[in-house]
Amino acid sequence: MMNAQILPTAFYGIQNFIDSLNAAGSKCECTYTPKADYYEVENGFTLEVELPGVKKENLDVQVEKNILTVKAMRMRKDEKFTYERSFRLADDIDTDNIKVSLENGILKFDLVKKQKVAARKLDIV
Repeated sequence: MMNAQILPTAFYGIQNFIDSLNAAGSKCECTYTPKADYYEVENGFTLEVELPGVKKENLDVQVEKNILTVKAMRMRKDEKFTYERSFRLADDIDTDNIKVSLENGILKFDLVKKQKVAARKLDIV
């Protein structure tokens, strides 16, 4: 445990506050923002969200108006951890064809770009 004397001024008192919560047996039910990373691939993007210990049945993934929202929950002993994060998708992402997988605590999204429709010549009648 850190001694409050060696913490920077901005953190004075925080350790005492944490110690008092632990002593009182208080449980924090906080919502965490999971880490995420993305990279470009040939036909779109891959988005990876870190959700260690989360099972597939405790995931809720939705897309609405180009906003991808991930909600998750996991239990450890008698503590509940919830995660939530939203991502704004580019207009050229095909939201009807997003592939999602969960493996080793990584939620992976394959985001493909919409196929561009080539211009075509119209006949005049």
